[in-house]
Amino acid sequence: MIVGNGMLAQACQPAFGADPAVTLFASGVSNSRETRPEAFARETALLDESLDRGGLLVYFSTCSIADYELSTSPYVRHKLAMEKRIAERAERMAIFRLPQVVGHTPNPHTLTNYLHHQIDSGAPFQVWSHARRNLIDVADVAVIARRLVDEGAVLDRITNIACPFSVPVIELVRSFEAHLGRRANFTVVDAGASYPIDVTAAMAAAGRAGVAIGPDYIDQLIRKYYDHRS
Repeated sequence: MIVGNGMLAQACQPAFGADPAVTLFASGVSNSRETRPEAFARETALLDESLDRGGLLVYFSTCSIADYELSTSPYVRHKLAMEKRIAERAERMAIFRLPQVVGHTPNPHTLTNYLHHQIDSGAPFQVWSHARRNLIDVADVAVIARRLVDEGAVLDRITNIACPFSVPVIELVRSFEAHLGRRANFTVVDAGASYPIDVTAAMAAAGRAGVAIGPDYIDQLIRKYYDHRS
């Protein structure tokens, strides 16, 4: 069964929805800037209900845990607490840490939705000169997660599902500028950083599942999910 009804839950429905042996938890806090205790408490309560069902629990966490700039944020601390809770209570588990997931969603807090809105509207924003972000298609997440679960090697482990490369945020801005045909109204701030993400297991599974992630992957994502909004 699938817990949740958002972008990630809907994308995973074809792969996991009819599998009674797996509880896929996709109803977590989706805003990495969240600070409200009640939002975190809601996810904790839903997770406890899912753990009470027993069996294999698939949980989506965040690659931001490896980002030293975010390591003390309420969101990252919450995700670490959820991972610990699952490790202590689940009969079987597969925890997948995700980067910035791209798909059809009205959520204004996703990086790509934010950039698209700011550039399309002409609103000003800041770009951190040293920031790099890792993006992956939500459809690819579902396919890779299913393959990893079926093959079994990631059970009772934490595994990253992410793109094999991260891109400077300024490059994302330039891609949206080209897509929208307008200049972005931004200022560059000397800030930001990047961090490595080990995607060895995920990319091996992606290859076996027929998921191709090439050098034009990011431009393909923008065209796939933002052409209808132009």
